[in-house]
This record gives sequence, C-alpha cells and structure tokens, in this order.
Amino acid sequence: GRALRFAADPLRADRDLVLEAVRHHARALVYAAGPLMADPLLSPEAVAVNPFAVQGSSCLVCSVFELSAVEGTFRFRVAVGLGGKEFAGELPHSSTLGDLGRCILASALDQTQCFYLILPSREIPVSALDVEQPLADFV
Repeated sequence: GRALRFAADPLRADRDLVLEAVRHHARALVYAAGPLMADPLLSPEAVAVNPFAVQGSSCLVCSVFELSAVEGTFRFRVAVGLGGKEFAGELPHSSTLGDLGRCILASALDQTQCFYLILPSREIPVSALDVEQPLADFV
C-alpha cells in the first residue's frame, strides 16, 4: 500500500496497481498520480466494497455459468473455486457487476476479501475497474 509512495510515475498512474495499493492501505491513494486521486472507483470507500481481484492477485476464481434476465430480475448460477461448489441467486434488474460480486462474496465465500469472476462467454475475469458496469450489459 504505502510502497506506492516510492513507485515510479508510470506505476503511480496505473489504475489496477493503485486500486490494489488502496485495498491494502487506504491512505495510499495520496501517492497516486494526480488524476487518479479523484477517480471515484479508487476512493477507499469504493475499494473497500469492490469484490473483484486485480489481475495477478492470488485469489479464488468463480465462474458464472448461467446468467439470465427473467421478469425484472437477473438469475444466476455460479461455480465457486475448483471444487465446483455451486451457488444460485437473483438480483434486481438495476444491478451492477459489483452487486453480483458482493452477493457472491456474502453468500458463498467465507473469509475472502476479493475474487476473480468469469462471466459466460468470456475467457478472462472481469476487471476490478468494471465494478459499476450494469449487469444488463452481460446478458
């Protein structure tokens, strides 16, 4: 977190790196490049509720294998980790990727702060910076 203070300028301007630094130490944001200090997704409050891992982190992987819009809600089914534990749920139609992630985190992942989320028909995990994207964009 605080090591960001001594990082080279290009690293202090990297949104993923700053997000991870703030996740480890909220005050690290003061060492980010100027424009990033005002980024709402990098505020300590936003980072604290962002469930998604930054690329390169050692975190659990959850794969959404079913995501559908049904009668004003989103229904989803998720495989948690390599063990294949499954979890299903519903969210309001106005939900974001972050809402989905926090729901999975609260319901199926004990003692985990963040995780990788893979959506249907995508090969790579969602970015922690996509947390505010509407879930409707992925159905």
